[in-house]
Amino acid sequence: MIERSPKHYSVGPGVIYLAGGDPNLATPPHIRDAAIKAIIEGYTHYAPTEGIPEVREAVARYYKKFGVDYDASQVFMTAGGSAALHMPISTLLKPGDEVLTFDPSYAHYYDEPPTLGAKVVPVPLTEPGYHFDPEELKKRVTNKSKLFILCNPNNPTGTVFTKDELKALADIAIENDLTVITDEFYCEFVYDGKEHIALSSLDGMKERTIVILGGTKCFTFTGWRLAAMITPPGYEKVRAARYAACRPATFVQVAGAVGFNGLLEPYGKGIMKEIREIYSERRLFCKLLDEIDGISCHTFEGSFYAYPDVSSFGVPTQKFVDDLLEKEKVHLADGERFGGVGVLGKESPAYGHLRPALVQDVDVLEETANRIERFVKTL
Repeated sequence: MIERSPKHYSVGPGVIYLAGGDPNLATPPHIRDAAIKAIIEGYTHYAPTEGIPEVREAVARYYKKFGVDYDASQVFMTAGGSAALHMPISTLLKPGDEVLTFDPSYAHYYDEPPTLGAKVVPVPLTEPGYHFDPEELKKRVTNKSKLFILCNPNNPTGTVFTKDELKALADIAIENDLTVITDEFYCEFVYDGKEHIALSSLDGMKERTIVILGGTKCFTFTGWRLAAMITPPGYEKVRAARYAACRPATFVQVAGAVGFNGLLEPYGKGIMKEIREIYSERRLFCKLLDEIDGISCHTFEGSFYAYPDVSSFGVPTQKFVDDLLEKEKVHLADGERFGGVGVLGKESPAYGHLRPALVQDVDVLEETANRIERFVKTL
């Protein structure tokens, strides 16, 4: 039975916190025990810059389940997913370059490139289900396009991209010589019999795909900060940003190795199955929101975020978030940050959305839906 953890910071008394992707689930015992044992055994000194051999080997071994064979030397461990994303973004882009990404998608993809003088080009995801039209992607590729950043399963929409969609993306990337960064932090959180497909497993893509994986979500130890970046040959310069990203705590890397190895073993698979079932049950929240007058909310296919549209109320999303927190003590994230509203305004598919993270139990989510319904009746 997965334990619950109440130790969340920056949450006021009586507030239901759904603003960040920080699960209320405790780190599984075999991973916790591995970290404690590592500390006792003295794994408290500097790790090698690219990560300890045990965890790099474990990541490469784990990723073979998706049909891609990487050598451990291609794996670079970082202190969290943001650091792993920073390394290729900061080293592959120069002023004037263009970065394509889906709209909506994780905020980091929209926030960092402009600090380097690069332009973000949103590619719309459309309902139902937030999938994409390859022709819309083709129209947005120019001679300045350098990167595509893909989140699969997608944060915030929960889209699990199909093989046909990924093949279309691969064909466009190859034809236009694009590097693709694939953020696969939620690859274990896929529901309803759907399958996570690694873009790098498709013909011609292993050579141009940089994979980002995380232990933080899979092992519910977000505060431990552990991620991995896998680079193909020819991308050695990406590691030049290592000083901003390297050396997660050594004992955390030891525990991460146990976690990744465990995902290939019956015990670890069983724990992940239980965690996946917990998140799948929490999708009830999407249906509860969708039943509220004025709110539209699809049921996501992967990850653990709802993405409701509240634009019908005519209230700016940040004001909606602030007032909801003040009046009903429900803390959500402004969903417009997870997309191209800053680029396209109301034309962005992210316009008018919120992003609740389903990081609390079903009974809390039911109470959250009740509070939201009560709040919108006052608008």
